Amino acid sequence: MLARIVLSCCAADGVPIKIGLRGQVPQAPANTWVRATGRWIPHTAKDPVNDADVPYFQVEDWQHIPAPAEPYE
Repeated sequence: MLARIVLSCCAADGVPIKIGLRGQVPQAPANTWVRATGRWIPHTAKDPVNDADVPYFQVEDWQHIPAPAEPYE
């Protein structure tokens, strides 16, 4: 699963936005920044944390990238 934290005001109100991944997805340690390209696929799963539907993405390319200087912009 790939996640990005979205902030409205400050770190205390951060909400993770998640997407499931299919295809050739290499293992990466937590807190690794990546750029993934691909396409949405008609598959969902339930998030075990909040029971929300999680959409899925078919990965066609995956690159590790450096963390941005301002990660919360």
